[in-house]
Amino acid sequence: MAAEFKSHVLRRDEKGFFGIPFKRLLLAGVGGGLTYTVFNLAFPSWSIPVGVAAAVCFLILTGARSGLPLWQRVMYRVRGSLLLAATQYPNSLSGKLALSLELPLDLVRLEGTRVFAPVSADAEIDLSEWVTFSRAGEVDRDDGLVFVESPLR
Repeated sequence: MAAEFKSHVLRRDEKGFFGIPFKRLLLAGVGGGLTYTVFNLAFPSWSIPVGVAAAVCFLILTGARSGLPLWQRVMYRVRGSLLLAATQYPNSLSGKLALSLELPLDLVRLEGTRVFAPVSADAEIDLSEWVTFSRAGEVDRDDGLVFVESPLR
C-alpha cells in the first residue's frame, strides 16, 4: 500500500472561500482597506474603486504556484531581465538601471572553466557521516548503507 505525501505535510492549509486560504483573503481585505483609507484622504471619489482593485491585486499576487507567490516570481523575472540587459547592452536604460541598483552581474556570466572544473586532487570527499536507506521504513533500524573511513575487520 502506497501513500502520497504532500510537500508541506506539517503545515495545515485551511481553506476559506472558493479554495482560497483564509490568510490570503484576510491579507487582501486588509490591504484593500488600507489602500481605501489612504486614497480616501487624497482622492475621495476614487477611493472605493482603487480599494477594491487593490484587494483583487493582493489576492492575485499572493497566489502560490510551485511554492512561490506570483509577486515573488514577477520580481525574479524583472531582476533576471535587468541582469541580462546589463550584460548584453550595458549602455541601455535597463542596463544603467541594473548598474545603479548594484545587481551582481557575475550571476549571469558563467565561465566554463570554473563551472566544469575537475575536482582537484587536494579536495577530500568525506562521506563517513552519510547513511543511505533503500526504503523510508528502514530509518528506525541501523542496517542502512554506511560509508566508513577504512574497511571493517
